[in-house]
Order: sequence, then structure tokens, then C-alpha cells
Amino acid sequence: MNKRTILAILLLFLGQAAVHDAFSQGRSPVDLNVYRWKNRLLMVFSPSQEDPNYQLLVKEMQDQRNGLIDRELLVFEIFEKGESRFGNTVLKKEAVDFLRRKFSAGQGSFLVILIGKDGEEKMRRQNQKVSLAEIFAVIDGMPMRQREMKERGKNQR
Repeated sequence: MNKRTILAILLLFLGQAAVHDAFSQGRSPVDLNVYRWKNRLLMVFSPSQEDPNYQLLVKEMQDQRNGLIDRELLVFEIFEKGESRFGNTVLKKEAVDFLRRKFSAGQGSFLVILIGKDGEEKMRRQNQKVSLAEIFAVIDGMPMRQREMKERGKNQR
């Protein structure tokens, strides 16, 4: 097994452990601070899974799974109709309502928010098509990501 495969498996394992921690907090329905300095978060708010903008983004994410893993990007999918989820975890109504309030996600709109490892909002696109290439470009331009790529390049030699 090569180093990238081992890293991808480790990141998936750590991401699932963080999911449990994030949803077992007593203070609020979701504690996003457990991801700070570990993961980037992509918050995708959509009226439903049938929304065309959502469909395009999901197709890209399925096709570029390794890019998500490499960038340590975890995805929240929050719907007005249907089950909202974070990875394989179904979000409770309290968590969905909390996230909608926290990110000012109005009803009936498609909204994508990128949160950096520092917990700060890095990108917000509302009611427009958002490509994964655009999201990756924002991430790859971040100083922390630049350091990560340099470090991984050194470790693979």
C-alpha cells in the first residue's frame, strides 16, 4: 500500500470519529469546533436533492472523491425536503435548524459555504452554479493548503 492510500484511509477513519464527537455535544446540536485545524467543511444548503445546482455539484464530488480526501474536505448536505446528512450520518432536525440559523441559509435557495480549517468562512455562493473546480481553487490558494502540498511532496520522495 502506498503512502497516499494509507493517508486516505486514515483521513476517512479520523473523519468518522470526528462525526461522532460533533454530534454528541450537549451545548448545541452540532459542534463545528471539533473540525477546526483538522478539516475543511463544505456546507451545501439546497431546497431538495432534485435541485439542478445540487445535482451538478454532487456528480462532481462523486467523480472527484480523491480530491475531497486530499483536501481534507468534509461535506454537509442540508435539505428543506428529505434527509439532510453529513457523510453517512443523518442529521436531526435540531442540527439542520441550527446550521440554517448559523449560516443564514434562507428557505428556497441553493447556498454553498466553504469553511477553512481555521473555522472561518472562505467562500459563499448563493443561487448560482458552483463547480468543484472553483471550490478546489479557493482551497488550493490557501496558505495552509500550500504548506500541506509542499509537505506531502517532500514525504513522497
